[in-house]
Amino acid sequence: MPGEIIHLTKRQELKDYIKTHSAVIIKFTATWCGPCQSIKSHVKEYFDQIKEHFDMVIVDADEGSDICSFCKVRGFPTLYSYINKEMVASTIGADLDDLFTFFSSSFNKVKSS
Repeated sequence: MPGEIIHLTKRQELKDYIKTHSAVIIKFTATWCGPCQSIKSHVKEYFDQIKEHFDMVIVDADEGSDICSFCKVRGFPTLYSYINKEMVASTIGADLDDLFTFFSSSFNKVKSS
């Protein structure tokens, strides 16, 4: 059932999760990252609005460095949206307009798939 939020640390775990879940948002974050902390409540708010369609994977930069390397994450925060095993949207940074656009776009794409 969509709406699950889990924390992963290994790339194979992420690959398996994306294969078995139709719509996934991946949030790459870090406890030491000021911008990550500044958007935390906004990400939760936006995810809560679409969680009937998506699951969320949270990857901590320190604990999940294997996944960050595999996904070629270049900065924090980064969010990816996967629908049917394909990345359909991404955003990097803490711009609230970009964050809103990311969640809106992801929602529109899952509704049309």
